[in-house]
Amino acid sequence: MERTPCDLLVFGANDVVTWVDGVAGDSVAVLDGKVVAVGDQASLRAAWNPAEETDASGSVLVPGFVDAHTHPVFAVGRAEEFDWRAQGVDYLEIARRGGGILSSVKNVRECDEGRLTEIVEGHFQRMLGLGTMACEAKSGYGLSLDAECKSLRAIRDAAELTGMEVHPTFLGAHMIPAEHRDAPDVYMDLLCEEMLPRVADEGLARAADIFIEEGAFNLQQARRYLERAKELGFALRVHADQFNELGGVQLAVELGAECVDHLEALTDAGLEALALGEKKTFAGLLPAVPHFLRQSIDAPARKLLDAGVPYFVATDFNPGSCYTPSLAEAAHFARVRLCLTASEALYGVTAGAADSLGIGDRRGRIAPGYEGDFLMLDLPDIHHFGYAFGECPVM
Repeated sequence: MERTPCDLLVFGANDVVTWVDGVAGDSVAVLDGKVVAVGDQASLRAAWNPAEETDASGSVLVPGFVDAHTHPVFAVGRAEEFDWRAQGVDYLEIARRGGGILSSVKNVRECDEGRLTEIVEGHFQRMLGLGTMACEAKSGYGLSLDAECKSLRAIRDAAELTGMEVHPTFLGAHMIPAEHRDAPDVYMDLLCEEMLPRVADEGLARAADIFIEEGAFNLQQARRYLERAKELGFALRVHADQFNELGGVQLAVELGAECVDHLEALTDAGLEALALGEKKTFAGLLPAVPHFLRQSIDAPARKLLDAGVPYFVATDFNPGSCYTPSLAEAAHFARVRLCLTASEALYGVTAGAADSLGIGDRRGRIAPGYEGDFLMLDLPDIHHFGYAFGECPVM
């Protein structure tokens, strides 16, 4: 029997996690960048003639990680604030000392676009090295028309330079900038009448996001912003219920948002909205954030999963509240703090994350027709995923 040529055969894995019913085996064949077959090694060798082979013995094959919530466009870190937090300094005092989101805004505004692109390129390279093959990337540290567009162009250009598949999100509604602190509605006018339309016209982002929280944007402002974004054709992704419950989850569900993220302060009313929403809004679980911020409260992940709410696990990579681009590390905290199983955590950083971005038909799973971007993890079995921490299992 004549064998069909393929580009690559990865064979002999301890396990291949496909997330597709009926697709299983220890080996994967790839042709033209796509998976063409999954099965046992003998069957695939009988059917396919590979140009290259990789021995996956002793490893677990999993889909390439997808990080569905990141903030990679910042000019400098905020490491000094980490010391302040260790000394018991709270969020408001950090802001009074010149820290917080607005300090990142100052640095991004002052940063040359070429240099900003180099920084984001470096972040994407780190993410790729840690197994993230696709990500959502937010602006939000510019908070002016020019700085937000600069940030989104940096995301676009860094993606082209690295090969990272990036899904850009406009987060001009991250915080009210200092120059509009006493007139927040003026900034909302700017967002809705100038910034969102410009970003849409230039095709710089596929989604729009807003931070609904005390000290950021209230529910009335969020409704206006999200309805305008939806009118302009943006998908919606929402920060809500991180510190306080303001009704942001219910608003996100009402408007058909792709996801609503954080949820540490989620109430039963918010849970019910997510469980019963006509269009399924994903719960974005960011378990490394409460760890980084030294909080005792976590999103009620078990309640969300038990209620059938679709979910993903993400890093929230940013300089102020979660300085890690490692999804393997986020998965560890999902297991420790959210009480997810290894399989649930892995699903959250692969299939769940891909589905939330609308790319679950080609990423986040290993099956014929899917992208041939998958990972060899130095693990004896799936139960070890998220078990260790402080190291990367990606081979």
